[in-house]
Amino acid sequence: MGSGNMGKNSVVNERIIIEKNAKPKNAFVTKKSERFMYSSYFFGQNIIFFIVSSFLAVYYTSVLGISATTVGSILLLARIWDAFVDPTLATIIERLNLKSGKFKPWVNLASITVPIMTFLCFGFSHQLLAASEGVRIGYAAVTYLVWGTLYAAADAPAFAFSTVITPNPEERTVLLANNQITGIVGILVAVAAFPSVLKATDNNYMISVLIFSIIAFVVMSMTRFVKERVKSNKKEPAIKEILHSLFNNKYLKTIVIVNIIANGVNFTNTLAPFVATDIYKDATKVSLILGIGILPVVLVAPFVPKLVNKYGKIKLMSFALAANAILSIVTYFVAYENFGLFLGVSVLKAMLIAPQLVIYPMFFADSVEYDCYKNGTRFEAVIFATQTFSSKIIGAISGGLGMWIIGIAGYKAATNGHAVTQTATTLKSLWATFNLGGAVGCLIALFIFLKFYDLTEEQVKEMALANQSKN
Repeated sequence: MGSGNMGKNSVVNERIIIEKNAKPKNAFVTKKSERFMYSSYFFGQNIIFFIVSSFLAVYYTSVLGISATTVGSILLLARIWDAFVDPTLATIIERLNLKSGKFKPWVNLASITVPIMTFLCFGFSHQLLAASEGVRIGYAAVTYLVWGTLYAAADAPAFAFSTVITPNPEERTVLLANNQITGIVGILVAVAAFPSVLKATDNNYMISVLIFSIIAFVVMSMTRFVKERVKSNKKEPAIKEILHSLFNNKYLKTIVIVNIIANGVNFTNTLAPFVATDIYKDATKVSLILGIGILPVVLVAPFVPKLVNKYGKIKLMSFALAANAILSIVTYFVAYENFGLFLGVSVLKAMLIAPQLVIYPMFFADSVEYDCYKNGTRFEAVIFATQTFSSKIIGAISGGLGMWIIGIAGYKAATNGHAVTQTATTLKSLWATFNLGGAVGCLIALFIFLKFYDLTEEQVKEMALANQSKN
């Protein structure tokens, strides 16, 4: 996939011809208030995503009494469904030309449907426990499938929204960085507050999730005040044209593969509640396990745009993948019986991998510019849908495979909150899966990333300048 000079000379020549008529480099078209309202969507979205990704499997096993292997199968089934739904929705969005905007209508709709469906995923446990196991499994599968479909319908448009809010690549970098920061803050709020609310409601998931769903609805609805400014007068693209653009974008393919491998076998979110309860013997420690790894990211994230300007995304990504692998291995060997040491290593790891979490969506924005420059097409929804799709694949692997592994290792499900003592072998398997899966994935991803990704910030700026001159 190496690109050599990637036609760099021709890009530079084109830049020289057009840059006299280009807009000022740092001309931001958005105000701080509008950037805040846009980023608020991701605060609410990530509250919901964290609750579903970290607690739904626990709810299924500990409240509904569904076995770990069955839960893993439900998660996998949902991701197979998403494999068809995500690209289909992205293609529909790309071909539609709604009066209210290209991406905004889908984001506004999700601010209503996603919180409602999240509530339904955790609802009516008393009625379900009175029903047969088949009914419980069926309800879990259907509600989770619908939730995933509604979530997918807006996730790609939410990120692609940044490409029509402003034509300025540097302003988009700020927008995407802000989104990651507020998203992380949303996760932190859920990490810190959800277990406490759950405990205060005597493990009533229905009431607890309702509270957070209302909060998510309020903040996600702020996107109604954000404007789409970049208009496209293109004719409705043919599906063949969209597919050609997608499969011929080598940098897009590389970053998707790297992300799936690096994070697909990272079982932290899925297994953290089990590690807290069964290894560290305190269910409330899940807030610390997840929160201590996220809080440093909030502190580092505001500096990421400057780090990108100084070092570039390639160096930052490579360093983060290596640090993640090394410190995950260290955690496995030293922290099994020492929770304080676990927290210390987790803080260090979070600080070192923070840039990776923030810059990831920026690679997709760069892929949009590369596609436009090389192929003359600009399919933001489809390109950002691959980000959503890869996240779903990651969820399938980390959720489904993680639950399968501990299920095969002998993990026993509880019903109605009654604790079950796990065997020593099961706990060792749980700990190894929790730590070493991510380490192996990051090492493989690092090799692929260094070999195949060489699109620099300077090249992207030159392409964006050339692309603007064509409009």
